[in-house]
Amino acid sequence: MSILKVKTDSGEYEVLIRKGASSDIGKKLKQIARGNKTAIITDDVVMPLYSDSIIGELSGCGFETCVYVLPHGEASKNGREYLKILEFLAESGLDRRDTVVALGGGVVGDIAGFAAATYLRGIDCVQIPTTLLSMTDSSVGGKTAIDLKAGKNLAGAFKQPKFVAIDTDFLETLPEAEIKNGLGELIKYAVIDGGEILTMLEDGFGKNVQKIVEAAVDIKRRVVEADEKESGLRRILNFGHTPAHAAEKLSGFTLPHGVAVAAGVNLMLRASVRKADCPARDAQRIEKLCVKYGLPVAFEYTAKRLAEASAGDKKTEGEFINLVLADKIGSVFSIKVPKTELEEYYL
Repeated sequence: MSILKVKTDSGEYEVLIRKGASSDIGKKLKQIARGNKTAIITDDVVMPLYSDSIIGELSGCGFETCVYVLPHGEASKNGREYLKILEFLAESGLDRRDTVVALGGGVVGDIAGFAAATYLRGIDCVQIPTTLLSMTDSSVGGKTAIDLKAGKNLAGAFKQPKFVAIDTDFLETLPEAEIKNGLGELIKYAVIDGGEILTMLEDGFGKNVQKIVEAAVDIKRRVVEADEKESGLRRILNFGHTPAHAAEKLSGFTLPHGVAVAAGVNLMLRASVRKADCPARDAQRIEKLCVKYGLPVAFEYTAKRLAEASAGDKKTEGEFINLVLADKIGSVFSIKVPKTELEEYYL
């Protein structure tokens, strides 16, 4: 079992990582909740798997619970569903003392967190991630958002959770495709930090599940504590994400996020070899790791199409866009690139 504490200007909270961690949600929430109502936001895949047990834990600790179920997938992370969740919270009588419980993957965590951040100008939120990607990335750090037609995550807010329960038992019900999706983000962390998380991934995810999840969360914790609202250092967590978001948009959001990130990481490592004197052997090492896990190392889209699709990315600033490059594994940095030159980085 591991308990990590995340300390930000917005508040301090615990991230519990262990098998069966979700069974503690009622007792933990009883310690920190101000009200006695909870609204579970989940999707139609997760609901039949875990909602009964979570409702039981909450009800057993005296909480009145209601459940909102949205269709699974990125297509549901939109303004229409967001407004429906807000209406549901209001109709269910939640007030400023009550709590939203996000039970699901990254889509659920993002939209439920954004609803919690804006309903009644902000109520408490708890994250119970159910996918590898959400456990190791989106559930920690307080970024919440929905997508707009122009691109991913263009409407959102920073909303740190009150508590995160990472139950690694949930990984046993995930299909292989979802494990692969999470591995894309984990490989991003391996490039950013190097060291133990990289060697454990090379040794084999299945052999080191708990330690790899803990290592990824700890890397994100350190970055978020240093730069909660992405004014500087936190931008490094976007390594590979700018081309990945462009590819997701071009695919009509059918390309899974983590899979896109894996290809984006390799694309930016190749750019780093050309533009930042990153050793070619480092790029080759990560490419080999992606091949090991059946992850793509390139996109099917041309550099021109990716550059055009990146124009509306949330990381743009006027005529520039923030990109993250690596001078070696374990050392990455953010730079401003003119949009007119972006295509050169996507070759």
